Amino acid sequence: MDNRAPGITRRQVLRGAGGFTLAIPFLPSLFPRSAKAATASRPRLFWFGTDHGGCWDGNFFPDTAMLTSKAASAPGHMVASGPLTATTANGRTTLSPVLNASSTMLSSRLVGKMNVLRGLDVPWYIAHNTGLHLGNFARNDNNGDCGAAVTALGNRPTIDQILSNSGSFYTSADLSGVKLRTMIVDSGRALSWAFSNPAQGVASPVQNVQGVNSSQQVFTSLFGGSSTATNPRPPVVDKILANYNSLRQSNTRLSAADKTRLDAHIAMVAQLQSSLGARLSCTTPTAPTDDADKHDRTHSKADAAAHGQLWADLVVAAFSCGASRIGVLGWGDTSGFSDYVGTDWHHDVAHQWMSAQPQAWLTQSYQGFFEQVFLYLAGKLDQVDDGMGGTLLDSTLLVWSQESGMETHEAYGVPVVTCGAGAGFFKTGLYCDYRNVGETGGTIAPEAPSGYKTYAGLLYSQWLATVLQGMGVPPSEFELWKDSSGNVQKGYGTPYFGSDFTPSNAWKVHYKSLSSPYYTTASTVLPFLKA
Repeated sequence: MDNRAPGITRRQVLRGAGGFTLAIPFLPSLFPRSAKAATASRPRLFWFGTDHGGCWDGNFFPDTAMLTSKAASAPGHMVASGPLTATTANGRTTLSPVLNASSTMLSSRLVGKMNVLRGLDVPWYIAHNTGLHLGNFARNDNNGDCGAAVTALGNRPTIDQILSNSGSFYTSADLSGVKLRTMIVDSGRALSWAFSNPAQGVASPVQNVQGVNSSQQVFTSLFGGSSTATNPRPPVVDKILANYNSLRQSNTRLSAADKTRLDAHIAMVAQLQSSLGARLSCTTPTAPTDDADKHDRTHSKADAAAHGQLWADLVVAAFSCGASRIGVLGWGDTSGFSDYVGTDWHHDVAHQWMSAQPQAWLTQSYQGFFEQVFLYLAGKLDQVDDGMGGTLLDSTLLVWSQESGMETHEAYGVPVVTCGAGAGFFKTGLYCDYRNVGETGGTIAPEAPSGYKTYAGLLYSQWLATVLQGMGVPPSEFELWKDSSGNVQKGYGTPYFGSDFTPSNAWKVHYKSLSSPYYTTASTVLPFLKA
């Protein structure tokens, strides 16, 4: 059967800042009923990770007066949620000093598709890291005993790569049109890690998946080779696979280590072969005339915005055409969106988060990123009909996470902002607070604004497990490790050290016991989020 779309007489285009036109996407309504049945809305995931954190909770999060509903989570731990309620004045819509934008960007429609999550904790000192975002906690700078201990346990694949290699996320039918299983769309920060040979699972070494700086290069990977020749020659990878089978099966001199290394390499070649044979479900978009790599995101507000928006335009094209359904962008620091003119954002600003002027720069930089990059992509996705009665945003989970919480280096209360329902799994329009605000007393956070108290939250690893399940991957596919007593680790990413482990802050005693419900229930979907 020829699966190409029939002729279409009316073109709908989406133009982005990069100057390329998004061509007609896959239109399920024009296909036979049997084909339409196989094209049910499939979830998509795009993840932004930014450095440092350090934004005061009062600047980042909405007013707690929005939290009108409470529920019990772990025993004695009450969590709260409520509808996101924005205010509008002078052409701007505001949820908080960071989460505000022009009303044309942050419409009531988009507010209704957002979630703001508070009280997600890594219960040990992780300090500088790029691993928290997506679940490879071993990717930290070994500052302190805890970070070094996690590193010693070894790297873990990040959830984007768990999804990339999951038959529950990418079915064989899906892969017929996928050019890149995961778009690692910027090499600014190393956020993505994968099994070198996914078929071997935990027996396989974990390695970093290198990102690409050039949006034009990723465009070429996605769309440059999408046409089909009349008499195509067999791909070179076919010969490589044939040679592999001969060598692997007949050469008795191969050591076990070399066989493992060869298997891992061939696993990557097999994925390449699959992508070369993929057929896009849309006409090829016009190539962009600008490149994100030409715009230094730390140079100026204009360059930072152009950098992010060029990537965003590419993501919309890829998701619309089915060329990929996963993407990760490790942004790094957000200094380009601020008025800071120094040369050491790390020490002058991020490490001085407790002081008024550095805090003002941090708040300004995150607001700029939220409006000019996160909301830009959300708005573009929401303009494209997904052919299933919704938009691309409705079938996407768009996520923004940070390296730390309010205290730079400390990973309690890590802010997470999302937009989109992930093909209907996630309830949206919520402000969720997973801190145990009913806990007696709380703890004064070191160096925090006067009188500020913090409370234990739920595990960030439970959030990662929630995302995996929201993308259709059951716990049986990601509960791959055991703790020091031989019990299956719940949630995703946070290793348990054993009964002798003492969390870095005394108020985190909730996480100390091996039988703590914070660990044993970490694979359940977070409260309030399931639609």
